Amino acid sequence: MRSIALHCCSCVLSVLFVRPASGSESTPLPLPTGDQDALSMGYGLWRVLIALGVVICLIFLIRWVVKRGNGPLSVLGGGEKSIEILERKPLGPRQALLLVRVREKGVLLHQAKNTLTPLCEIDLEESPQT
Repeated sequence: MRSIALHCCSCVLSVLFVRPASGSESTPLPLPTGDQDALSMGYGLWRVLIALGVVICLIFLIRWVVKRGNGPLSVLGGGEKSIEILERKPLGPRQALLLVRVREKGVLLHQAKNTLTPLCEIDLEESPQT
């Protein structure tokens, strides 16, 4: 089945990209002459390399901003974390207890395979932190 699909795709692509030559298209392209053409090709290569460098720098800059601010919304909101995992205690291979701070409150969560179940709320200002 896969080979039939690949064969059909190759046939469609060959039909799309192969054009019969007509009389107006049979004129040959002029050959490059002199050093000016080689020099202009060198400038084109430098322009491509500079553009590639700028794009790579932008990718790293965006990655740094997102990592530092922990997401685009916190960058706009001042970078303050409103949710933080304080402690995690594993109970089994796919179970754990999580103590999470949400603003000033603490929430004890049970984490199972694909679910999080809140168990209780804790006031973090009264509880001693280690």
